[in-house]
Amino acid sequence: MPRVEALLARIIPQLKGLLPDAKVEHIGATAVPGSVTKGDVDVLVQVAPAAFPTAVTVLRDQFGIRQSDNWTHGFASFGDDVGYDLPLGIQLVASGSENDFLIYLRDFLNSNPEAVAEYNQLKLRHAPEGPDGYWKAKNAFFSKISAARPR
Repeated sequence: MPRVEALLARIIPQLKGLLPDAKVEHIGATAVPGSVTKGDVDVLVQVAPAAFPTAVTVLRDQFGIRQSDNWTHGFASFGDDVGYDLPLGIQLVASGSENDFLIYLRDFLNSNPEAVAEYNQLKLRHAPEGPDGYWKAKNAFFSKISAARPR
């Protein structure tokens, strides 16, 4: 996936330049070999809880707001559909918050091929339902995995 790698080589240093103390990780379907993807690339920006409000402001100044109805005191999402070779999603989380589970999900899927197969089937089955049905099914799947995560 040379286009994904090229986007990551560009966005990760950009995000680290904007938020030097942040941890930046490639997440989402393009970070899980064998996953069905709609062609977008997702990255996680993880910051200390005290840095979260400033990080929201910094990212809001650089990227479009996404899914504002899902925002919490520890989660916000941003994106850019035109400035990169592929659509880009940026998930901002406060480290240790209830929303800080995306690296765990990526690593879980990467170590569980059966879960990847189940996730792919879920995506294909629910895609015709539109964004709401698709997100509801994905969230239920991820909630089940997150609930079993060791604390």
